[in-house]
Amino acid sequence: MIFHALKILTAHLNSYYTGLTVPGGLTAHPTVNLQNVSQLTEEELKSNNKVLLTLVNLAEETTMKNEPGTYVVNSNEAHYTNPPVNLNLFLLFSVCMSNYEHALIYLSHTISFFQGKRIFTRQDGAPILAGLTDDFHTGLPGDFHIILDLYSLSFEQVNYLWSTLGGKQHPFVCYKVRLVSLQRAAVKETRGVIRKITIDDSAAR
Repeated sequence: MIFHALKILTAHLNSYYTGLTVPGGLTAHPTVNLQNVSQLTEEELKSNNKVLLTLVNLAEETTMKNEPGTYVVNSNEAHYTNPPVNLNLFLLFSVCMSNYEHALIYLSHTISFFQGKRIFTRQDGAPILAGLTDDFHTGLPGDFHIILDLYSLSFEQVNYLWSTLGGKQHPFVCYKVRLVSLQRAAVKETRGVIRKITIDDSAAR
């Protein structure tokens, strides 16, 4: 589901860019790519006309950790499963353009887009998910909600983040995405279903 969530965000942001007026001096809008910004050299980053979406961290949502498991009654059996894992994803949008002014323009556009639309559902992702192969559909739940919150970093955290990524800082914005539920279709336990209770008084005599 992590991959699917990021592909949905990438596709919607690309679509939003195409509806904007291209700034003077720029021949085309940048493209939003799902890519690890740390794997590119400074020369490659500067020559790109791209906004790179990178997963920089994830964490379990502890407030929902104690949810009970679920069960489904099928015929004469009840199938029990473990509760889903609820994750928070921390995403970095890096605007990598040779022109600093253009980079700031598209940084603002990125923030404006997610200010206007911060919740994505399966309906929003249907066209994107339909274009994926069966291999990429693995692990996709029947329904989901992707909720984005702007995530502010301190100067110390920004310095540590870009030092870890091994490059110089580019115009960027960080978002916390919640909640992505991951649940493997594995049955934990199977039991028979109690359909009738009979009281036998003869044992007490």
